[in-house]
Amino acid sequence: MDIAHGTSHPAVTRAQVITQNYICFVYLKESWFEMLHQEMTPDTATFLCLTFLLSEPLRRFRNAFAHGNWRYLQDFSGIEFWARAKDLGTQEVRSEVLQLEFDFWQTLSRCTAYASMLTLAEMAD
Repeated sequence: MDIAHGTSHPAVTRAQVITQNYICFVYLKESWFEMLHQEMTPDTATFLCLTFLLSEPLRRFRNAFAHGNWRYLQDFSGIEFWARAKDLGTQEVRSEVLQLEFDFWQTLSRCTAYASMLTLAEMAD
């Protein structure tokens, strides 16, 4: 990802966005966060971070992203997406997340994964 920052080609930028979103919201959730959430005690910061990362707004974005139901806002200030809310059955609901909040979601996802894996690696030593 760092090498790609030097280029301004739109296809590279789109590939970065898709890769980051997949890792932060799909891969880590299914390969790490669900299992870790079950093992953590509720009085830990990790548990609270995971609870947020597995919450309904992020679930809706994750599903919309996985099914291609998202796009940039007209002014590129964030992302809009369409996903089913748990309590509305099959009706898809439009939602949006502004870039600052979206950056927080991505950063929290990466930091939670990194810190928890680093802690486990240190415990194994």
